[in-house]
Amino acid sequence: RVESGVRFLGASHGLLPEEWLERYASLKDLGRVQGDRLRFAPSQAVILEALLAAEPALDVDETFDRVRRKLGDFRGIGPVEAPAGFVGTLRGYQKDGLGWIQFLADFHFGGCLADDMGLGKTIQVLARIEERRTRPATPEEPRLPSLVVVPRSLVHNWIMEAARFPPRLRVLDYPGLDRAGLLERFAEHDLVVTTYGTVRRDILKLREMFFDYAILDEAQAIKNAGSLAAKASRLLRARH
Repeated sequence: RVESGVRFLGASHGLLPEEWLERYASLKDLGRVQGDRLRFAPSQAVILEALLAAEPALDVDETFDRVRRKLGDFRGIGPVEAPAGFVGTLRGYQKDGLGWIQFLADFHFGGCLADDMGLGKTIQVLARIEERRTRPATPEEPRLPSLVVVPRSLVHNWIMEAARFPPRLRVLDYPGLDRAGLLERFAEHDLVVTTYGTVRRDILKLREMFFDYAILDEAQAIKNAGSLAAKASRLLRARH
């Protein structure tokens, strides 16, 4: 209840000024309540930083503090060259796209690579996965396969492009019917190519796995948030 401009939260919690609640009520809607704390996704760090910038003293965890320092040091997105194991030459705008993907990874954001058809989105993503392949594994970041989910008509295209541009990538075709036993082989590969239909059917198994990247090609396939494909895709777990 509200009393004299103060909202009473209960004897064990104390009092908060009505002005504070009005200012920060949006935090409750942004965050996810977990016990006595509000938790936020990395992609919300920019909003949080803007909302809390005027606070003289804040108690934040190490993850948010690291993101906040990155935001303070951020000077823009620049082009990134293809990794050494990539066969071929990226055009200027493709290097810019690779820089965009690097930016998303640095800040642990999700994002969309939305070039027009035929401008080489697949090649840019493959260049990024090749760069990830060459990184040394660490205890904090062990080597994991990436998963790309595509319409069935594009499975062959992804496999052919991977063989052409980053030929050292170990690619697994995780198809619709002949896939018995392939789940156990994911860790032997750098990239797993599958379909929206297969993800929908196998999500109870796939949700237990963890990937480096989860990539949705032709993502209009999940534009209906209530569809089974969209619900299954949201259960995939990945670093990026």
